[in-house]
Amino acid sequence: MYRFLAALISLHPGQLATAWVAGVFLAGFIRFLVAQEPIPLATGQPLCKTILNTSDCAHAIEARQIPLSHGRARRDRLGLHLRLTNGRTKSVVDDTASAQPTGFFYLGVCSALGYYVLSAQYDEGSAVHLVNARTGWSVEIANLPTVSPDRRRFVTLSLGHERYDPERVQVWLVQGDTLRKEWSLVPEYDDPHDVRWLSNRSFEFAHSRFEPTIAIVVDTAAIDSTGQWATRLGP
Repeated sequence: MYRFLAALISLHPGQLATAWVAGVFLAGFIRFLVAQEPIPLATGQPLCKTILNTSDCAHAIEARQIPLSHGRARRDRLGLHLRLTNGRTKSVVDDTASAQPTGFFYLGVCSALGYYVLSAQYDEGSAVHLVNARTGWSVEIANLPTVSPDRRRFVTLSLGHERYDPERVQVWLVQGDTLRKEWSLVPEYDDPHDVRWLSNRSFEFAHSRFEPTIAIVVDTAAIDSTGQWATRLGP
């Protein structure tokens, strides 16, 4: 704290004003990120307890989240508009003309990654659309990310209400302002859930087992020193 105050005192008035403005902006944006963590798209959760489909649930979540975004997200008749930290605006427009129409809804911000989180709704199923809050670069993933402690990776699980994807478990790697799928698992089961990071390089998740007996079991996935991922039963 003393070093920080000494550094401020050493600045001339012009630098001090610039530092103050930058600090106020950064503090405001950090508060925005924390306040806008994405709300899971799940029928039965409080906002959607009387809603029976994911599209209407996504609409209800957006109606709550946009007023809390302090103008960073807004919607008009042309689509959804996201204010980026580089000063530009990223517009996300619903696709109504293609063979697979897509509607986008604002769910919040993943503060650990620095990405806006949207729900991509299709005629059948849904996905998550991530938009970099600084550059506007975007990518589609199966479900909400569960981020590693060092924020270098995240896991996403493909569940029943998403678009069908045999890769039920995916690990994505943060590479600067973009993301790259690093590893995926095509299991015999289709209900992975309750993912939890054990370290920066390993995580566990639960799923059903039907042989030799019906049970809920826990698998562990880890990356070794050569960069190879593998799974094994148990923590």
